[in-house]
Amino acid sequence: MYGTADLAANLRKRVSSLTQAFASSTSQSGHVVENEMLSAELSMWSQKYAHLEDKLKVIKDKLMSMERDKTASNRTTQFDHEYDLEQDDQLVP
Repeated sequence: MYGTADLAANLRKRVSSLTQAFASSTSQSGHVVENEMLSAELSMWSQKYAHLEDKLKVIKDKLMSMERDKTASNRTTQFDHEYDLEQDDQLVP
């Protein structure tokens, strides 16, 4: 993109070709500041993402542990009683 500020700077310097924009130190320093801000923001979001990944891993581990405990519990109680399918639809007094 060729802005009017670049055009004016080039015309003052009597540039014969306008295919390349004249980079002023003001616009370069603005880009440097913007890049530094974006880099800091990216770093912050990367840290937050890593923290959330750690939390998710803890939650997954807890769920896996609960599932193992439930499976082990079902194995022991499954044979403790016989389930009568005919009494399934009957009301309990």
